Amino acid sequence: MKKILALAVTAVTLFGASAMAQDKPLRVGLVLPGPINDGTFNTAAYQGLKKAEQKYKIQTSVQENTSFAQSEEALLNYARQGYDVVIGHGFQFAEPATKVHKDFPKTWFIVNTAKAAGAPNLASFDNRWGDAGYIAGALAAMISKTGIIGHIGGIPVPVIQEYNEGWDRGAKRIRPDIKVLSAYVGSFSDTAKGKEITTSIIERGADVVTATGNESVIGTIQAAKEKNVMAIGTAFDSASFAPDTIVTTALVHFDVNIDLALGKIIEGL
Repeated sequence: MKKILALAVTAVTLFGASAMAQDKPLRVGLVLPGPINDGTFNTAAYQGLKKAEQKYKIQTSVQENTSFAQSEEALLNYARQGYDVVIGHGFQFAEPATKVHKDFPKTWFIVNTAKAAGAPNLASFDNRWGDAGYIAGALAAMISKTGIIGHIGGIPVPVIQEYNEGWDRGAKRIRPDIKVLSAYVGSFSDTAKGKEITTSIIERGADVVTATGNESVIGTIQAAKEKNVMAIGTAFDSASFAPDTIVTTALVHFDVNIDLALGKIIEGL
């Protein structure tokens, strides 16, 4: 199938700081809420870090599958080890980063999909998921034959709700009479439940589906493939998972986030 890519816009909030000494490679720790192979949110950040590793010749470390309760301790572990940059991938890292960043003034704390900033060493990127959802929803409305489309979210947290609301607006902008179904898995990691809920939505007539989350997204793709309906990916280009099912992806360029942050830090802002 022909592939059309929908791009999300990024807003960045940075505070100035003095240039970092580059006598040795920058050490960067990335904390992920899910696995690097989820084919969406976490894969996108991991691939972005690997690109930066090659470009800037930095040393990197990744912690996967970090729960909400573990978020603060994960950031602290890297800071205590003397890492130059610690990236928390997800809105849930904003509060703990805001809490601890002043205790480690030599470490930069960067948070993705959040609005957090604090002098001298806390910055964030607010990826506009609502815009990505809008474009994806508009496309879904164009290609749907049944006039019914569906979104399956992991947990109704702000960024996923923004995508869902954008999906709804974009679809109805193109086809005011389109029926938009929405449901939440209640988990970012439950692949089986994601598949079950997606199957239910497909059985109600949806012939184009999208999903936001971590491993739960894989369940949606599996269901779409088995039921022979179309899927629109999110965050990372995972078309290789199901090339005849995923017609496009609402890309969120976390590689750009990471590259911009590290580039500015290395250059001394």
